[in-house]
Amino acid sequence: MSAGQQPRRPAIFVLLALLVASLGLSAFLGHAALDYYGAAVAGRLDPAGLKTYAAERGKQAPDGPLLVFFGDSRALMWPKPRAPTGYGIVNRGIGNQTTAQILLRLDADVTELHPAAVVFEGGVNDLKVIADVPARRAEIVADCEANLEHIVERLRRTGATVVLLTVFDIGDLALWRRPFWSSQVATAVDEVNAFLPRLAGGKVVLFDANEVLADERGKIQAAYQLDYLHLSVAGYAALDQKIVPLLAGLPK
Repeated sequence: MSAGQQPRRPAIFVLLALLVASLGLSAFLGHAALDYYGAAVAGRLDPAGLKTYAAERGKQAPDGPLLVFFGDSRALMWPKPRAPTGYGIVNRGIGNQTTAQILLRLDADVTELHPAAVVFEGGVNDLKVIADVPARRAEIVADCEANLEHIVERLRRTGATVVLLTVFDIGDLALWRRPFWSSQVATAVDEVNAFLPRLAGGKVVLFDANEVLADERGKIQAAYQLDYLHLSVAGYAALDQKIVPLLAGLPK
């Protein structure tokens, strides 16, 4: 082999590696797009998600005072706390739901259970849409705040004590997500969180999740991130260290 031919082989390997990486990324994005489309179609068939817990309605609730975890996927993924809270616990979270969808199913999934306490978390699925339609930022924030106010007021009317969580911050974005994101999502999260104290008082207790989860940068600690939207088991354990004593101390 001549000296002039030697550099070509590494260059070919680099090109092949880039081709494989490109094909892999294309396949990943295609799969993600199909998942997103499938979720959107399912949402049109059952906009409020009323079918999700249909089989649970009418079943015997746990004995004693009842605690409901209610909201979107961040509520759904919350493991049942290991430490005693003094409540029987059920989870009524549904992934991908906006506050408008959550509001539509509140009576079916919460009110009929007659809970003594509700841990409510929601809002991020509204605000993440700002990355897709930035021109509607003000409208999205205003609608999210209005829906949260309606949800809290409806929960308050059940007689339950409401533990209202702030919207978790956005975690570290994967490389593939960054071109399709906007820094305005994070500022909108801050704006909604600044609004939430207006809803607290009486039997509505505001719980600052970011105070528990944040690192020195004010962002969610890496160990607490499952992905940019969701918490790891360690993240929920950190929340439980603060929220379980709060729940245990609520009037039953």
